[in-house]
Amino acid sequence: MTTRRRSLAFILVLAAAATAAAQGEIYLEITQPGLRRVAVAAPPLMVLPGTPADVATSFQGTLDEDLRAAAPIALVDKRLYTLVEDDPRPDVLHQRWRAIGAQFLLSGTVVRAGGQLVVEARLVDLVSGEFAFSKRYRAGTSAAQVVAHTLANDLVQVFTGRPGPFLSRMAFISNRTGSDEVWVMDWNGANPKQLTKHGAIALAPAWSPDGKHLVFTSYLKGGPALFLLTPQEGYLKQLWDKGGVNSSASFSPDGRQIAFASSTDGNVDIYVMPVAGGEATRLTTARGIDTQPAWSPNGRQIAFTSSRSGSPQIYLMDADGSNVRRLTFGGHFYDEAAWSYDGTRLVCTTRVDGRFQLATIDTVSGQETILPGPGNNESPSFSPDGSMLAFASDRTGTQQIYITDADGVPRQLTQDGTNHSPTWTSQGTGH
Repeated sequence: MTTRRRSLAFILVLAAAATAAAQGEIYLEITQPGLRRVAVAAPPLMVLPGTPADVATSFQGTLDEDLRAAAPIALVDKRLYTLVEDDPRPDVLHQRWRAIGAQFLLSGTVVRAGGQLVVEARLVDLVSGEFAFSKRYRAGTSAAQVVAHTLANDLVQVFTGRPGPFLSRMAFISNRTGSDEVWVMDWNGANPKQLTKHGAIALAPAWSPDGKHLVFTSYLKGGPALFLLTPQEGYLKQLWDKGGVNSSASFSPDGRQIAFASSTDGNVDIYVMPVAGGEATRLTTARGIDTQPAWSPNGRQIAFTSSRSGSPQIYLMDADGSNVRRLTFGGHFYDEAAWSYDGTRLVCTTRVDGRFQLATIDTVSGQETILPGPGNNESPSFSPDGSMLAFASDRTGTQQIYITDADGVPRQLTQDGTNHSPTWTSQGTGH
């Protein structure tokens, strides 16, 4: 099956939206059921004497960018900060911050001490006056951005119980150096790094759950074979090459197996095999092409694309290949399913009015939501916390990678060459 690379400009599902008011509490329903958005005032942390200006700027700029993209946080407009006069009485000061719409106030200090960067951060609940969060971070001055990402993740966890995506990274395919190779970058497109230099076509990278390994398809030895890459060690191992198509691998949640599509027995079907090596077990045997397997987060199900009904549709099956059931019925094309971290949603590529678009699907009710945008849009991948989507877009004339921010507004991450097939790591890996 030919891999499509398209694009996306869409608004990620927000159940409600509102602007900060001078009175009352501001809770906005956003992407996930039960998740609320809170209004946070986040003036720059105080930089103490002796702190290199470039280090402080790098830290604060990174933190500001992360908080703007943090799904549960609605930052109070910084232009309103000038309306808040300082006061030594905490209750009075807190009331003044509340008067401009803030529910929480982030404050703290940044200093170089003993050759290290030390950041102290405090989050105050402006209603109760108590600390919702307080923590000290210490790292080398060269790790200012990592400290900022860590703080942003911790703040997201205060409101959701789950860390934000800001320490995660994204693998993707790029031809910026000539051939389609595997690359990796930070969640926001920073620090791109080429992982393979094979001069051969690479396709469809997928992370292991711990973020230490990547499996992908490569034409390194002629035909499309599956390879396992350990980026930090530069270790490459061929996993499977029995001739024909071998593609679209997906790790099981425990990292011990991969599901993949192969035509080793003639028809393209779904197989599973141990990552440690060995024989593959065929899971599907129906007529038509079965491809693009995606293991559910709990390991009990595999979503996949099948043409057994006459057109590509998304199906679910138990991890042993039993209990196959069709999930999509609304159109003539569905492909590239990817799970949210909690298993309640799938995002996939569909076709609307002759163009590829993305759709989210509730895995229980089957309810589908089209995420429309200009151009062609495909290859979706949820962020580790489920609050953002990465996707490929051709809206600029070349395929590039985009993400949605907290408001669902697309943001372009890549510019050089053509770039596609983004896949997010599990949380907190790759650094």
